[in-house]
Amino acid sequence: MKTKWLSIAMAAASLVLVSCHTAKEAVAVNENDIAGEWNIVEIQGKPVQAESQPFIGFDVKESRIYGYSGCNRLMGALNFSSPNKIVLGDMASTMMACPDLNTERSVLDALASVRSMAFSGKDLLLYGAGKSPVMRLQKHFEVVPLSRLNGEWTVVAVNGTALPAGMENVPSLNLEIAANRVSGNSGCNRLSGEIRHDTAVENSISFANVASTRMACSDMDTENKVLAALNSVCAYGMLANGHLALMAEGSTVVLELERSK
Repeated sequence: MKTKWLSIAMAAASLVLVSCHTAKEAVAVNENDIAGEWNIVEIQGKPVQAESQPFIGFDVKESRIYGYSGCNRLMGALNFSSPNKIVLGDMASTMMACPDLNTERSVLDALASVRSMAFSGKDLLLYGAGKSPVMRLQKHFEVVPLSRLNGEWTVVAVNGTALPAGMENVPSLNLEIAANRVSGNSGCNRLSGEIRHDTAVENSISFANVASTRMACSDMDTENKVLAALNSVCAYGMLANGHLALMAEGSTVVLELERSK
């Protein structure tokens, strides 16, 4: 009889330990914890496979959500009723026609069902009425002080396409933050210009009055793409791989840079 009661007591203690462990890991998620942009990496437990990475951004100051669903831009209202509880309302999107709308439909359906959220490590999980997450998000980029950008960077990708290996003149940028100057190599010619930063926007950066030398090269395609991308930049962020992302409107990464060695 004593053995039986001992077993029951041990089982009860085990349940208490499990309950305490669960409670300890259930950290409340507040609106400031999710501020910024997140890549959508899973929907209904399945990895997202799309040509263009869908993402959502939480603008907690303006109580709005925005992003890209795989084809169209999306926007809506962001409401917090309590920690961990979230409602996304008044969802709308642009109306472009795309060859594959499956990812877009999945993104919009999942977002419409969201009621709560929780962290799993650094990933943000969005839940509907069930116990399984309807969406898994990973931080799109980290905002760092502008001064961290100072120095020389090598361009590794333009408009999401990696530059070919073995280029004779690899494009590079030298960011002189204190002097508000940019210089470098666009793949053929030398370039120089001004760096501008809107103090009202934390990760704002743009390049003005960019000029370059006028040498003619056998491959001007990369050069033209680099210069066009540079002129479209309006924001920056540090990617998970340590690279610097220079982004155009809509947080589209147009230049990916690696710190020069």
